[in-house]
Amino acid sequence: MQRRVIHATDEGWEGVEAEGYRPGAAVGVERHTILGGRKSEPTDPGPRMELRYFELQPGAVSRLEKHEHEHYVVVRRGEGYAVVGESVSPVGANDVVYVAPLEIHQFVNRGTTPFGFYCIVDACRDFVQEPSEEDIARLNASPAGAVARPFAVPPPLRTAQ
Repeated sequence: MQRRVIHATDEGWEGVEAEGYRPGAAVGVERHTILGGRKSEPTDPGPRMELRYFELQPGAVSRLEKHEHEHYVVVRRGEGYAVVGESVSPVGANDVVYVAPLEIHQFVNRGTTPFGFYCIVDACRDFVQEPSEEDIARLNASPAGAVARPFAVPPPLRTAQ
């Protein structure tokens, strides 16, 4: 059963463990799945949405990725860049970013303190796709190429289907 109230603590949220992108990959990024969780089918029990919080340490970046689902990002604290498609925008507390389906995107900490943001997605969604060589070439030829770091975070582990 999903808890209805999850209280904040100095370290995150009660009962929510900080995760990384993958075990053993120390990239300066923590992920907290606050509400919900990934579902295989829309009829599976639990919330239809998932709320996650990412925190990037100074100099850290999120994974450069794309996927078929859209998502929303709300910056909680710190200063960063939002790389979305071939554009880059400075972002800070309370800014909102929309990422459309199949847009490559990455978040970059541009400050000297942690950069944290909430990410809201459907619980029943596709998996991350790595950008193609063409995606990377377009990115590098755009203004976003000066900020993006395509290979800073390891790609997701692939499991047998």
